[in-house]
Amino acid sequence: MSGFFGLFNYDKPGPGIPDDLPPKPKYQVFFEVLFRKFWKLCWLNILYTLVSLPILILLFLVLTNYIYPYLHNVLSNSNVKDIKTTETILLYSINLLLLGSFMNFGIGPTTAGFTYIVRNFAREQHAWIASDFFDTLKKNLKESIIVFFIDMFVLFLFFVNIRFYTIMSQKYLMMFILKYVIIFLFIIYIMMHLFIYPMLITYNLKVRQIFKNAFICSILKLPHTIGILLIMVITILIPFVIFISTGFLLAVFLYFILWVSIVGLIQNFFTNYVFNIYLNPENLNNQENAQQD
Repeated sequence: MSGFFGLFNYDKPGPGIPDDLPPKPKYQVFFEVLFRKFWKLCWLNILYTLVSLPILILLFLVLTNYIYPYLHNVLSNSNVKDIKTTETILLYSINLLLLGSFMNFGIGPTTAGFTYIVRNFAREQHAWIASDFFDTLKKNLKESIIVFFIDMFVLFLFFVNIRFYTIMSQKYLMMFILKYVIIFLFIIYIMMHLFIYPMLITYNLKVRQIFKNAFICSILKLPHTIGILLIMVITILIPFVIFISTGFLLAVFLYFILWVSIVGLIQNFFTNYVFNIYLNPENLNNQENAQQD
């Protein structure tokens, strides 16, 4: 007789999980994964930041040269007393905000490695932080570099066109309309980026096919894509708002400690859902059959 009249028999199987339990809401699963993987997400965020330092420093220098003249003009025309100190703090904080945003929307091979980990966490699958990060980085090196250069070209083209049409719109109504057409197209491109890196590391597709499918997914799920994009933008802004309202400078460093991973988790919960509908319908059918059984 194992145990004491069977009372302390730990080999005896428990009742298990009932088969007829309704599926949990996605937001509940998201927070369960977030709390369960919290420290791993922090480690992933720090690793992603450290490995991405060369490109982040380059972007920082470019952004500083672009933002500084505009910020200086704004503060010079304001009632701010200590312009130099305010200018320095805002410049560095805005740069950190933008770099945190870049890290989520893509900065090449390191984003591929990062996306693989958060995608697996969103699927509730296991991933080794360091080894899987670098394996995915090397595996998708060529495609992710191409995507990064396309992004930089599109970004450059956007800013050049916006500056041109802003100046010309003061004289010509058509230029004013074209300016907002450019902004609309750029927003569509940003929405496509929700899908580009998750698709790149999940499917064996050419870059052209990745962009095409990302555009199709964005349009087919347009209201959802806009909603998730807004949630991501609001989440990205939280540390910056904390800094602006409280002056707590360390808040902006949340981007490089945790925040990028949280936003990436939101993104990949959504993209997994969309991929299961349009690219992996068998996964969705299996889930539905399991719920019916």
